[in-house]
Amino acid sequence: MAGNQRKIEREERREQRERKHKLIVWIVIAVVVLALIIMKICEVNVNSIKDRFTDANGNFTLTEGVITDNFPFSLDASQNVIVTDFNNMLGVLTPNSFTVLESKEASVNYAFEHGYSNPVLSTEGVYSLVYDQGSNNYRLDTTSQAVYEEETAKPILCADVAKNGTVALATTSKEKLCDVTIISKALKEEWSFGISDGYIVDIALNDSGKELAVAVVNSENAELVTTVYTYRAGGSSTGEVQLPSGTLAKIKYSGGNIWTVGDTYLGVIKKGEYVSVFEQGSINTNCYSFTSSGDLLIAYGGYSNSTDCTLSYVKSNGKVKTDISLAANIKDVSATAGLVYVLTTDEIISYNYKNGEEKNRYDNNDSVKSICALGSSVYTHKQSVIDKK
Repeated sequence: MAGNQRKIEREERREQRERKHKLIVWIVIAVVVLALIIMKICEVNVNSIKDRFTDANGNFTLTEGVITDNFPFSLDASQNVIVTDFNNMLGVLTPNSFTVLESKEASVNYAFEHGYSNPVLSTEGVYSLVYDQGSNNYRLDTTSQAVYEEETAKPILCADVAKNGTVALATTSKEKLCDVTIISKALKEEWSFGISDGYIVDIALNDSGKELAVAVVNSENAELVTTVYTYRAGGSSTGEVQLPSGTLAKIKYSGGNIWTVGDTYLGVIKKGEYVSVFEQGSINTNCYSFTSSGDLLIAYGGYSNSTDCTLSYVKSNGKVKTDISLAANIKDVSATAGLVYVLTTDEIISYNYKNGEEKNRYDNNDSVKSICALGSSVYTHKQSVIDKK
């Protein structure tokens, strides 16, 4: 009897353990099912949850929510790299590709390989234009997707994109010296005309794409002369202005005015008239950067290869507001809201460009080729990487 009693008690304890195990299993299943239902309702991706709790080596971690960046970011080339502010992101053009980087973490927002022999980049607003200078291909993209890729009948000399996605193309011509074609973002030809007065060296659209400036070089009395012709939508001419002698680096609209940046001069075209900021021969332009409001930061020396440089803040009306003197050669400048970053051989220095006050200094070496400022950060290109200071 005692043996049977112990056997009965053992059976009861075993059944209790089994019931307890089953209860635990059902509770776990219920929790999992409830979690899946909640994630389904909230459209939570299970893999993203797993990724958040997995480190770079695939190991489980509880540091979910800790954000790390990917700087330095590796490039597919070290030479002929352009890094620019593209709608508050980094637009990076290399001989092989174009990449849009989210600047905080260096995550790739959009990228493509272009396959162009001589790629040139123009950006405005959310649009980027990459074209193969001297060849026939070009493409329009946004910060996140392709708009179109097209081919011209004649080689492209230069091009520009407006804030609304309108593209201006200057090409060689069969009947004249050059042709100009204005194309909408829907790839519709809006207007076009030919030029026989010389060869186009630069072209610029205003924000709306309704006004156009074309810089043309020809020869007069054995000297090269640069003339800027202006047009309104439809191709009707609105004026022409002859620039000082020297090499034109850039024309760019700022409101109703047009910047004319030369290698040895600086001026503004206002109401069809040229207004000199720095007389021809008074400066040797090193580099320049436009602010988001259309003003200009220009670095220059008094003569070629000067080791002493001046950085001037010039309003879009042509008025010089601030001069900053540096006992160093300025390799690059990049402007952001209220600040300008200056690249020298061994330092990066930031200034409040409105009053000339120095704000910060960063150690540097000669391997840094260019800089790009975004917000309160500055990004450097050296060798085949982009890094963040």
